[in-house]
Amino acid sequence: MKKIVAVIVVLLAVGAGFEIDKIVKNSKIMRVQVKMEKDRTRYIGEDGISFYSMVDTRDKIYTLVDTEGDTDAYRIAKEVYAIDKKTGEMEKVPGSSKMKFGMDGIESTFGNEDYLGWVEADADYATRTVIYDIEQEKIMKKWEGSDTLSLSSPTVVGHQFYWLESRDKEPGLIKFYDLKTGEEGQIDEVGAEGTILAFSEHKMWYQDIRRGSGHLKSYDLRNGNYEIHGLGVGYRDLKPVNDDLVAYFEEGGLYLYDLKLQKSVLLNAKDTDIKANYDGKGIIVSDQLSYKIESLNEVQYDNTIESRYPDNHRFSTDERIQSLLFVTNVGKREEIIWMHWDALRWLGK
Repeated sequence: MKKIVAVIVVLLAVGAGFEIDKIVKNSKIMRVQVKMEKDRTRYIGEDGISFYSMVDTRDKIYTLVDTEGDTDAYRIAKEVYAIDKKTGEMEKVPGSSKMKFGMDGIESTFGNEDYLGWVEADADYATRTVIYDIEQEKIMKKWEGSDTLSLSSPTVVGHQFYWLESRDKEPGLIKFYDLKTGEEGQIDEVGAEGTILAFSEHKMWYQDIRRGSGHLKSYDLRNGNYEIHGLGVGYRDLKPVNDDLVAYFEEGGLYLYDLKLQKSVLLNAKDTDIKANYDGKGIIVSDQLSYKIESLNEVQYDNTIESRYPDNHRFSTDERIQSLLFVTNVGKREEIIWMHWDALRWLGK
């Protein structure tokens, strides 16, 4: 009886796979409509298609796609797609395709102009982190996780790949891998729980919860020097502004800390850290406001994105954004919006 049930399950799975392949071929999802406007470009998808976890480069947008033909009942992407920014044509990234049925799939993407990364998840809760060379169009390296070993906060800065590695209840290890030389090493040991790596232009920022909730540490990517600061309050979710300024959220709202002055100021008591993101070069975008920050006393504000696209869901990851690229709902359809920085109209308080 058990053998019969197993055969039926396999046949159903195979049948589902054929059906999904058929839907993909007939769904016309290999192109989005491109509409160029004065200060933004709209990439319009068809009904039922969702885009998420994107990496913006000069010529292409790399994204995961959620559609009936691309996912199974577990709603996990099966490929990474590259959208041509001029034509809207979509193509699958070589080596990113997973099976058309089952629980295996791709959770998220990350990267920069030179490298694309994605995180695969398997049915047994194991993950696999993949780095793909965009110019050479080939997978460079894979890091295997397991149900006891996890890699989090994957980030590419220049030609360096950084991540936080944790195993069961052991301390977390911040590691790096040089994508040009193949050199791999360890940067620091931290408390793994709740630690997120954040980056300004030349520094990595993180919290070691073992040293207290107000602990803040920075690591200079150029010379390997560390700095330790005590913010004096429990905080969450760092948003670096530059190499000397970092924003953080706590119960009282969004604050800005100056390392040289060792002083914090309140930016917005109502900002709750929902969908907040940053570029590491002075810009923070949340669901409340966008902020352009030069110093503790030089802060400008704008609500163009928040007022015109209140349903955007691009700025909801922990990664450093490369551009004003986000997804918004338009009726039954979703659009990817690429907005020029000049579209934001900065004003003082």
